[in-house]
Amino acid sequence: MITHHKVDICIGAMYSWSEDYSYLDLSVYLVRSGITCLVPAPLRIASWYLPLEPFQKHLWAAILLCLCMEAIGLILAYKSEQDLCVQPKNHRDWWTCTKFGLSTTFKLFISQSESSKANSNTVRLLLFVCFLNDLIITSIYGGGLASILTVPNMDEAADTVQRLRLHRLQWAANSEAWVSAIRGSDEPLVRDLLYNFHTYSDDRLLQLAQEQRVHIGFTVERLPFGHFAVADYLVPQAIDQLIIMKDDLYFQYTVAFVPRLWPFLDQFNSLIHCWHSSGLDKYWENRIVADNLNLKIQKQLEETMSRNKEDIGPNMLGMTNFAGIILIWVLGSSVAVLSFSFELLYLSNVFTFIHNKYKHTYKI
Repeated sequence: MITHHKVDICIGAMYSWSEDYSYLDLSVYLVRSGITCLVPAPLRIASWYLPLEPFQKHLWAAILLCLCMEAIGLILAYKSEQDLCVQPKNHRDWWTCTKFGLSTTFKLFISQSESSKANSNTVRLLLFVCFLNDLIITSIYGGGLASILTVPNMDEAADTVQRLRLHRLQWAANSEAWVSAIRGSDEPLVRDLLYNFHTYSDDRLLQLAQEQRVHIGFTVERLPFGHFAVADYLVPQAIDQLIIMKDDLYFQYTVAFVPRLWPFLDQFNSLIHCWHSSGLDKYWENRIVADNLNLKIQKQLEETMSRNKEDIGPNMLGMTNFAGIILIWVLGSSVAVLSFSFELLYLSNVFTFIHNKYKHTYKI
């Protein structure tokens, strides 16, 4: 309409696009417009993973290395004891020493007693040191597990640009204009984000927002004075499952489009400068939001901004808190039953073989 001289000025969600500057003149900036996303809120970490949470990965690796050193030390000490302190007829081989070292290390780690007899002071002292070491580790683990069980542990949300890229979260809008300013970028981060961007109709976005669990992000515009321009398809039920990103995907300054050599452009730019300096831009935003946007949704969006900052206090324990421990117990019991069944089957076959082999001898 501007190029055909049907209108003199066009104001809206339009940025300093270089393609338009080839045909039109641009005014000075009107407002800063930030493009951000509403992403799915973080979920509570699955309860079966909770037993591993008290220690980080590198600490678990250090504990595993410590247990291996304990087992190797006990094997060597027990073997030396057999060679120096035990009579030849009661001498134990390497396999028996290995079983002693591994079983003793595991029993001490879970605070269980060992029935084997130690004859040398070396083995006794080593057992004492291993017991103290495992006692300290299990005490620290118990304290960490108690705190994790009572305080909910949440997963990581895609609430930053880097996390949005790392999680490969799908995000969508109802128009290509939401990403036209960054479509030609050569940065790997921007290209990865655009790969997961999709354009849907408002009806389709409404369906995605009304799902029982929202799995994609939705673009919103962050206005300069703390408000958000939210589309109608983002209903309050969907926003309850979403949080606003901490930073913007990108931002641009909106401008007004006018025809080439428009005679009133200087006066219009002067008016904009006066408008900014007088504070009318903030008043204008508050007035437009109050008149045209849903204040309940604005309140919900403000709450999502503080949702990540608030301290989640302890909560009452339930069966879901112990699902991980119960799962380990069920898994261990199942392995024990299978092992016991295998031993019964193996021993019964051995007894049958011996009986068949020597039954004629028994008759004689």
